[in-house]
Amino acid sequence: MNPLIQVSAAQLRAFLTAVLANYPLQSEAATAITDHLVQANLWGMDSHGLQQIMGYDKSLRSGRINPQPKLHIQTDRPTMIRIEADRAPGQYAGQIAMQQAITKAQEMGMAVVGVTNSNHFGMAGYYTRMAAAAGMIGFATSDTNVVDLAPYGGKEARLGNNPFSWGIPNGDMPIVLDMAAGTVSGGKIKHFGYQGLPIPPEWGLTAAGETTSEAQAVAVNQAASPKGAGMALVADLLCGPLLGTAAALFKTKSRHDRMNGTGHFFWVMDLAVWSDPEEFAERVGDAIATLKQTPRLDPQQPIYFPGELEVVTEQTRIHQGIPVPYALIQDLARHFGPDLVNQHLTPDLSISINA
Repeated sequence: MNPLIQVSAAQLRAFLTAVLANYPLQSEAATAITDHLVQANLWGMDSHGLQQIMGYDKSLRSGRINPQPKLHIQTDRPTMIRIEADRAPGQYAGQIAMQQAITKAQEMGMAVVGVTNSNHFGMAGYYTRMAAAAGMIGFATSDTNVVDLAPYGGKEARLGNNPFSWGIPNGDMPIVLDMAAGTVSGGKIKHFGYQGLPIPPEWGLTAAGETTSEAQAVAVNQAASPKGAGMALVADLLCGPLLGTAAALFKTKSRHDRMNGTGHFFWVMDLAVWSDPEEFAERVGDAIATLKQTPRLDPQQPIYFPGELEVVTEQTRIHQGIPVPYALIQDLARHFGPDLVNQHLTPDLSISINA
């Protein structure tokens, strides 16, 4: 296993802020990206944290991400909104869309918001947690602008490794189910590579369609059973054809337009319209308590409900720091230059590009 470096959330935020300062990003958009990536690392979702910034930097340079997007509403009905994101950073478009859905649901009891011409929006659970915090039940999914997942039984990519998330209110610790249609996300495979860890053979395939234990050799993600492949297809259709654009299989990443941009789909329901919130909270609490009383295969391994481990991990990392693989630090130094990395992330180590 490769060595790890402990980095504080403040250091991480300062580094990301410095990187994004190279572009004329709207302040709200820059904040959305930075907050999201820092939160991902705090929650232990390292696949969607710091390591993503190099891809976003490339997209800003190529024009795929528009630093000054003008989002506008294409469709506005009592319970439905469709937003044209103008190639906005996905985290920025996602936050606006989910807040629109929450506001509509507060008025009408339920709302659906679709987004076209966006970009990678990060953790789907970030948005459903927003809904849960507002006393709502939320759902979020997204497609990709490049296929990276093989259908179950296939060896070539035909689908996006799309995320699905549900958020359900539960006091200060909402239930947040957030998962990829693949066995794991592509970002997790990459993070295993940074850590120097082997991956299970069911995670990915090489370009030749063979299983591998080497993260760097993965060219295609494997679906998490036929169910995962089915979920990926549903997300492709909800976030593509339903919103008037192509399914991921027919999108071209190098084209920076509405038909080839990333799509998102959000659904929100006001809990109070369907159930008494106090009764609901009590019954959810009973269900969780019973779940945790399940006899364990390993007495030392707690049983967590979805979203709980992220909160526990955040408290640990706030006090102990965020573990960042040394290999990732080196990659950042090669991409952004060692001076910026040394200034914000490793002031006492003086990382060099060829170290």
